[in-house]
Amino acid sequence: MLQRAFVLLGMAILLSLLFPLKLALREGGIDPLSLPLNGLDLAGVGALLAVPPSLVLCRHGQLAQRTARWNLWLALLAVFAVVFLLLHVSWSRELATAYVRQAVDAGGLLPVPLPYLTVMSGAELASRVGVLVCMVGVLVNLQAAPEEGDTRPRRKK
Repeated sequence: MLQRAFVLLGMAILLSLLFPLKLALREGGIDPLSLPLNGLDLAGVGALLAVPPSLVLCRHGQLAQRTARWNLWLALLAVFAVVFLLLHVSWSRELATAYVRQAVDAGGLLPVPLPYLTVMSGAELASRVGVLVCMVGVLVNLQAAPEEGDTRPRRKK
């Protein structure tokens, strides 16, 4: 059940990456920074808006029956999806930014001195690329689709 939830979350994040909400608002003449969003930024809102289409895609592709038990791709997808969501919720982003700022100022995080905003941007980019790559890995490793006439429930191991 948990692996299906992470596949659904990964699919929603992947769909939100394909349709950038910030760019669409900017092209529509709306300043994305002036929107009053409490707790989430536009990437988080885009991921939430992408949940219904990902539910439809998961149901149509029978991903619940085709997803294998835990494997490396699914575990990495879970990690990157959680990091993506944590970096797009305001309180956790502020907490992570404060931690990275202290670590960079102390000189213990990286051997090369970098501004903390660069480190945070790199972490956000790594979470996006990680979700993209891991979701592709999960989708490539899907099991064969159950046949139409086979209505027996799957046996759990």
